[in-house]
Amino acid sequence: MSEPLYKSISAKKKQQLADAIPAEWKISVPEDVDNFTKFAETTGVLSAEEIEITGKYDAVGLLERIHKGEYTALQVTIAFCKRAALASQCVNCVAEMFFDRAYETAKKLDSYFAEHGKPIGPLHGLPVSIKDSYNLKGVESAIGIPANAFKPEPASSTIVEALEEAGAVLYVKTVVPQSMMVLDTENNLIGPARNPHSKYLTAAGSSGGAGSIVAFRGSLVGMATDIGGSIRVPAYCAGAFGMKPSSGRLPYYNIKNYWPDGEEATGILCVDGPITTSARDLELIVKSIVNTKPWLSDPTCARLPWVDASEFSTNKIKIGVVKDITLYEPIKSIYEEFIQKLTAAGYELVDVELLKSSELAANASRFYQADGGKFLLKQCEETGEPLTNAVQNGGLYPSEPVDMAEFFQLTDNRQKMQKEWLEYWNSTASKTTTKEPIDLIICPSQPALPRPKEPLTSNDCILAWNTLDYPASVVPIEKIDLAKKTYKFEFPKPVTPYEHQLEAMFPEDRSKSYDGFHVGIQVIGRRQFEESVIEASKTFADIAGVHMV
Repeated sequence: MSEPLYKSISAKKKQQLADAIPAEWKISVPEDVDNFTKFAETTGVLSAEEIEITGKYDAVGLLERIHKGEYTALQVTIAFCKRAALASQCVNCVAEMFFDRAYETAKKLDSYFAEHGKPIGPLHGLPVSIKDSYNLKGVESAIGIPANAFKPEPASSTIVEALEEAGAVLYVKTVVPQSMMVLDTENNLIGPARNPHSKYLTAAGSSGGAGSIVAFRGSLVGMATDIGGSIRVPAYCAGAFGMKPSSGRLPYYNIKNYWPDGEEATGILCVDGPITTSARDLELIVKSIVNTKPWLSDPTCARLPWVDASEFSTNKIKIGVVKDITLYEPIKSIYEEFIQKLTAAGYELVDVELLKSSELAANASRFYQADGGKFLLKQCEETGEPLTNAVQNGGLYPSEPVDMAEFFQLTDNRQKMQKEWLEYWNSTASKTTTKEPIDLIICPSQPALPRPKEPLTSNDCILAWNTLDYPASVVPIEKIDLAKKTYKFEFPKPVTPYEHQLEAMFPEDRSKSYDGFHVGIQVIGRRQFEESVIEASKTFADIAGVHMV
């Protein structure tokens, strides 16, 4: 029997990635290293200046130095190309490398700066990684599917055009899982992505590559997408910051998906946003894109200029606190301690319930099954590609497709729940001292710490905000430090045979895998109130003492 076609395509793709890395950047990856977050500094590939460029700053801080002329765009680009190449070798998070293209972009930016004495835009000289589903003209968007490999895209996504207009330097694309609808990044094209913190922690998905490269600091900004937690869960598992906006706020046109054309514009809408190393970087990226006026070039984008939300940086805002979720240690204690910090800082807190959480999650999950997985299976059949373990055990595909009658019913149910939530949010005025509704909600990112190769349940506290289309950020609030504090570690009991297999992957002392890991919460706002969420996220990070990861 001849070998399935996908295997030869996979081998060719892996070789292409290996060939894209200059010989002097190639390393032998040690098998005994578990935490790769600071490994790049030890390889000898990076100069002292490149270690500083890639390791010392967040994006805002680095741009300040580029725009003062302390670093050139080319210097910074070379440094991050090197670190991204190291990340690719260590944690397999890179889907495409186009370093020569990046160098040319950086040289043009430097020429502009030399001639005009000012940056071309707010992101001038900042290397930004993009998820593999972001189309870049002349580069392929395989999205983890061998049948899509080696087929360059004819046009860029509008968000890619906006990033480049703002001065960003694009240099790599990050990996995604097969189907992009599972929360563990594994595919049959280049294999699984690894979490730099530990091999015992999933990188999550579908933006697992974006979270991984940011945790490795192969990028300070990883552009990603979210339809069911795909920005927030990878950001959480990377110990990083993340932002899922409401639909229509950032341009989404011409982003590639595994669904039939048009399906992504119906049901639960997918959105794009950043994973970053600081809260202020969330503002930098979202604001920079909004200020390009993307509604003039993207039919999916609403005309919503950036507005001032400085009042959300004060303790005068009223915060709804979700408590009706079963949490496992140390998440439970860390969340409770942060609530106490908010109280001490003078915030008015109101208990809120995750209203209709199961129904919201079920509604989203059924929308995801609109075509029953037929398009995915057809792509797999082209090369003899099997479904990955993550997809087989993810519970979505294959499934019964959704007919028009059911689709209309799902749409009606979603809209009614959105109306119920709007009324519920307004009703919180009866609980506050000012008799005004709460301004924001805080909620755990996940009920437990990430585990190895786990298809993390896109649980109610994640999916609710997709169905409601509310903006939500992830903000790290505590770094686990085993030397300074004693933690209790609990995990959900395995139920399925697959969960028992995953449980068996853990080492005997699993606590060491989490030493240095940042635990994050979600901050949620009303629909299209991104500025409010981001402003509060910056303040909450300050209260937690986690300014940069």
